[in-house]
Amino acid sequence: MSDSLPIRRPSGMPDDILGASARMMVERLFVLMRTLAVHGPSHPVSVQIAQALADGIGAAELPFTVQFVRQAVFQDHALVMFDPGGFQRSLRVAAALAAMHVHQVSVDQVPAVGDLVALGVELASGHGRAPEFAGMQLRAIRDGQTGTAGEAVEPARFAAVMLLRALMDAEHVDAARGGPWPWSRGAAILRRLERAADADGPTTTRFLEVAPGALTVPRRAVQATALALAAMRLVGLDVATRRVGAHATLAVCLAGLRLRGGDDFGSAAQRCLDQLRSSLSAGRSKVDPHRLRTCALVHDAAFRPEARSRWHPVARLMELVYEHEVLRCPPDAAFDLDAVDLLSALAPRSFVQDDPGWLQALVEIVGRWVPGVRVTLEEGDAGVLLGGQGARPLVFTGAALKVGRSVPSLPGDGE
Repeated sequence: MSDSLPIRRPSGMPDDILGASARMMVERLFVLMRTLAVHGPSHPVSVQIAQALADGIGAAELPFTVQFVRQAVFQDHALVMFDPGGFQRSLRVAAALAAMHVHQVSVDQVPAVGDLVALGVELASGHGRAPEFAGMQLRAIRDGQTGTAGEAVEPARFAAVMLLRALMDAEHVDAARGGPWPWSRGAAILRRLERAADADGPTTTRFLEVAPGALTVPRRAVQATALALAAMRLVGLDVATRRVGAHATLAVCLAGLRLRGGDDFGSAAQRCLDQLRSSLSAGRSKVDPHRLRTCALVHDAAFRPEARSRWHPVARLMELVYEHEVLRCPPDAAFDLDAVDLLSALAPRSFVQDDPGWLQALVEIVGRWVPGVRVTLEEGDAGVLLGGQGARPLVFTGAALKVGRSVPSLPGDGE
């Protein structure tokens, strides 16, 4: 096997095609609901939107069922993935349906446009009753309301919901880029990442890597923060230190990452420190210890780059995951790098060679051989990684299982 594995990013989560009808229903019900709230049922635009919903149902594979349960959406009992904007709209539609005591929408034929307008009117009212009409059945699901009990129902689903909400919060922070740092919203993002990791650590790592949607700056910042949290948890750091390191990582990434690539780490840290200081003690008689420690951690990276060997170890982890996300979207390329590419690209960097421990933590978290990644063997056969042992990957080519040749070890690898 060649030392460098060409990686092709998967098109999305496994249920991407299956969830298309559910995403269509959410998007068009949301637009219909908002349009009727503004224009009323007789306006031509309202009828046009209802017709678009009917057309979408006609183009879908019937029958299908969409369920709204505990902040998640299912199509035919399979979890549906949304980008952050779509997830936010799904919450609005779910809340409107829940007000009518409806959690499941079953569709077996295309409803009449007039019936869809009537449904939209009830949704827009916020306190309507579930209408009955041919083609669509609306019903309640016992214990279908949102609540903290969802955490115990399905850990992977709960983790995905927490991650999507963290991404939504990060989008809000990024929209106000350059202003004072929003400490409370930053802390909320950390709590959601912690709850996702507590519920299902592997899902947390993999979801952020392969979920559908663009690799925006907020998404890459959240990805870096989640990796930092996982690495600090792996080596046994206390909760307070993990939160300081994660908060600093999130702030530096949102200050320095760009749509493609990012600023050098020192410049990003200096810009971030200005934001953190501007709201360090706003409205407080004393400076919060968490905020002070976060600023101190960023200060080392901003003003003591020549003393890197004397930085706090968490500051070196922060630099690693920041560079990880800078490399993910190369500014001089039209493609993005995946997990294996990123680890391979980081390994020869001088700051990694000098202090390889954190990279080894990322290798253990992400996995050197990430199942599902497409690779090309040295002899030209394309295949999918099924895993691997040590430095020898196991690849399925469609015709056979092949064990790749040994590849160079990462720095600090004992093999």
